[in-house]
Formats: sequence, structure tokens, C-alpha cells
Amino acid sequence: MSLARYDDFVTYTRQHFEEGLIRRGFLETQAGWRGAIAHADGATDVLITLTDRFPFHPPSVMPVDHDAVPWSWHREVSGALCLVAEDDHDGLWWTEVTAFLDQVTAWFDQAHAGWPEDRPDLDLDRYFHQSDDTRLYLYDDLAPYSNGFIRFRPARNNTMHIGRGTAPSKSAKGSKHRFGFLANIGDVEVPPRAWADIAERIDPNINLDRRIRRREVTVVMLTYRRGPHKGIIALEVWPTTDGGIAARRLRSAADTDAARSARAGLLAPELHRHHVAVVGVGALGSFIADMLARSGVHRLTLVDHDIVEPGNVVRHLVGPDTVGLAKVEAVRRHIAARGQLQGGGIAVINNALASDDSAAELMQDHSLVINATADFATTALLHLTAEALNTHILSAALQNDGATYRIDVLPALGGADPLPPSDTGAASAHQPLFESGCGSPISPTPPHAVIEAAAATVRHAIGLLVEQPLHPAGEVHHYTLHERTQQ
Repeated sequence: MSLARYDDFVTYTRQHFEEGLIRRGFLETQAGWRGAIAHADGATDVLITLTDRFPFHPPSVMPVDHDAVPWSWHREVSGALCLVAEDDHDGLWWTEVTAFLDQVTAWFDQAHAGWPEDRPDLDLDRYFHQSDDTRLYLYDDLAPYSNGFIRFRPARNNTMHIGRGTAPSKSAKGSKHRFGFLANIGDVEVPPRAWADIAERIDPNINLDRRIRRREVTVVMLTYRRGPHKGIIALEVWPTTDGGIAARRLRSAADTDAARSARAGLLAPELHRHHVAVVGVGALGSFIADMLARSGVHRLTLVDHDIVEPGNVVRHLVGPDTVGLAKVEAVRRHIAARGQLQGGGIAVINNALASDDSAAELMQDHSLVINATADFATTALLHLTAEALNTHILSAALQNDGATYRIDVLPALGGADPLPPSDTGAASAHQPLFESGCGSPISPTPPHAVIEAAAATVRHAIGLLVEQPLHPAGEVHHYTLHERTQQ
């Protein structure tokens, strides 16, 4: 789409929407398009405003009389109606007046009914304006600080970290630390919009207002509940010239194991109990190990005899600061440093897998063994050992300069036929490069192919771990510039 076509689209969509409002009886004013919305409880006058972001952002709807509509979790801090959830943007549906006004009517009907079956979004942050302080305030388990004084200390990356504090006896103005108080305000049915709404929920014996006016406390953290769900907000507070207290929200986030695992996926709790071995932690194996840890596997064993060389880091999980380290140690440090797994949850074996005894021990001690060596001898050793022990391994490899990845369940589940040999295609047209020594040429497989193959392998690994295999024998994917085929 050219810029001219883009401008035409925006102009047409705005004009089409405004013409629709006119047909529905709305009148244009300096404040916006004014009209009445009929609903189960009568009719309410509203102002509809098309922002500069329209049509890529829905119009704003504001009751003409702010107090005509009860305050609730479904209104913005400005008083506008909260009409469109972040996960309801498909198709820019609000550009059609009929659909949009139907949504406004439904909002009033739901408000009249008391919001039955309300989705309890923990969005108290929305009801306070953002502070000018751009630092991120990090907190861990707040139970030890409940209804007590706290202190935030500066840390790297423009963050502030919570710690226990004492009741400050003088103004903290000018200090690099920020002193505060943590209060529990209980179940919140209507979101507070100002300090006065919060103060009435805090024990007056703490004299928090007086401490704020004396600038002894500049941060207040609130824990609250909305139905069965818990929420937390951090506020910057200060005295105003008219004798009141102002509050703005600070950027805050939990620095806890629960917060780090919340986005790991629904199967993460089930994966916690599994112990997985990754044999070969080169480019492919390193990303497999990392994704397993991110997905919830809490114990890993990494097996490899190689070290990190400068050329490895283009495709590898680890960076140039690990050159010279054993690959197993470099990957262990990387995963542990990210906090996904404690260092003690990752065992390393800095040797090649060379005997049936070592392969058998690995399989007996782990829920699953993943072979990412792309080495025929190692694959054969693990395959035959798995057959002898009546178990299975997962073997992953990249082929055809990264145009193909192959993932085999060995032996195949339930007596299924194994995958047929994959087509390795014609010889590559590029001139092969060799490093010193007697070995294979350097593979030109691009980094994105490594990550894609690793992700597919982890999908199969998770399927096996939770006894929901994706395929009894595995899969082969072949990519070209124009098409993708699957066997």
C-alpha cells in the first residue's frame, strides 16, 4: 500500500464512521459527536471522539454527565467507557458504526446488570496517571513486608529493589533510596482514583498521611484482591500545595519464580518434575536446552566434549564472552544466569557419549534423552540402547544447509513405522569451508533455521514428557523460498 492509498483509507474510514453517526442522530460539537445511547436502564448522553489513532484505535466514549454512570473497573481514569479489550482488535470491527454502537449499548446493559460473570482483570494501574520516574521498581515476596515500612535501593539497568525499612524519622528528600510503606487494602470492588480513596482503607494509627506530607514516605505499595485474584500497585506520593496528597503510579514488577514462570505455558507445572538430558549442546542443542528450561523443565543434564570457539557464537545460544569454555559449562552458566534454573538444577558431562553403559545410565536417570549431535555413531548408540531398555529417545538434526530439519522418535512409538529417509537434495552449490583438522566442512545453516528446528524439537519433547506425543515417529520439514512441505 502506497502512502497515498494509506491516507485515502484513513480519510474514507473516518468519513464513513462520521456519516454513520449522523444517520444515528449524533451531532458534531467541539468536544466530539454527541448523542444518546438507549439501553435497558433508559438512555444516556455520550460524547464519541475519534482520536488521531483512529481507525487503528477505537473511538473514545465519554458520558456527558460523568456521574450519570457508576464508577467501575470498566471505566478509564478519564471517565471514558472501557469498551474494547486488548485481545479484541481483530478486523478493526469498531470502524462500523452499527457494531460499535451495539458494543456501547451492551456496555450500559452490563453496567445496569452489575457486570455478571465479569472477567477480573487486575488493572488497577489504569486508574492512576504514570509517574515521571521511569525506573522499574522490583519486588520479591511481599509477605515479610506486609503493613510495614519498606525501602527501595537503586540497582543496575535503571531499577529499584525492595528491602525492609524502618519508620523514617526525617525527610528522605535528596536520598538515593526511596522510603515507603506496604499496605493491604483488601477486596476492591470499585477502583480508587485518588489518594483519598486509598487513605480511608489504611489504618489511621500509622499516620501515613502525616509521613507523606513530611516527605518521610514517598512510595506506597498496595496489595489488594479482586475476587479470587491478587493484585499489586506501586504509587509515588507527595504533598500538594493545597494541603492534599497526590499519587501517580510507578512502573513495578514482581521478581519472583512465579512471575518468571507465568509465561512458560500451561504445561510448565507438569514439566517441573521431569529431568531431561541433551546430548550435544552445539547450536541446535544449546537452544533446545534453553527452551526446555524456559518451558518449565527444572532439571537438565548437558552432555558434550567440545569447547566454544569464536565461529560457534554466530549460531549458538552463548556469546563471545564464553569462547574457550566447555560448551556444557557455557550453556549451564547462560541458563542459570537468566534465573530460569538454579545452577544446581543443571548437571554437565564434559565428555562424548561413547559406551552402551553410559548411554543406558543416562536413559535410566532421565525422563527423556534428546540427541542433538547430528553424529551417526552417537545416534545409533542411543537408538540401540533405547530399544534394549524398551524406552525412546528424541533425535534432531538439520540437513540441506538448514533447508530441512528432521526429528525422529527412536524407536517409533507403538510399533509405528519409522520416518523414511529424508531427501538430502542435490549437492550444495556453495564452496565448502573447512577449519583445521580432519572433519566435515563448516555448515552454512543460518541461525534462524537452528532456532526453528530447536523449537520444533522442544514441542516434540514436551509431547513425549506429558504423554501427548505429536507424532509416533517424529517429523521432517523441508523449506524452500516459496513453499513448505511436511512428511
